[in-house]
Amino acid sequence: MKQQKQWLNEALNLCDEIDPEDGIDPRILARKYEKENETRHHKSMQLCKEAKRFLSLVLTGELADPLLQQLQVIDVATDEEGQFLIVTLNTTNPDLVLDEAETMSRLQQIQGYFRSVIAQSVKRKRVPTLKFSLHRTTKR
Repeated sequence: MKQQKQWLNEALNLCDEIDPEDGIDPRILARKYEKENETRHHKSMQLCKEAKRFLSLVLTGELADPLLQQLQVIDVATDEEGQFLIVTLNTTNPDLVLDEAETMSRLQQIQGYFRSVIAQSVKRKRVPTLKFSLHRTTKR
């Protein structure tokens, strides 16, 4: 008992407060956190890949809107917290000039439909909110 009190006093002198991770080998903690992040990263990449595939199919085949049929999905990525899927779009015809405000408003109107398609395809209860961005190609 005396030895434990002595260790506690020494530990309190070395730090402001004692955390649950104090006394654990840092190499073990690093492996634990690395494995958790690796699994989380793998799952988010898998979700992005599936979302890109199904959004491409919906844009080319299911929509009756001629403006949105001119778009193609370039990339889908998640933000750091995984709350948003950032969908990058471009036109299929490089000579076509799009009204960005009109295109974004139409995309926002059917965002719920896109999320439901993604949720059904990946069998998830919750799908991150979609954010759209248009990729501009410059002519030379």
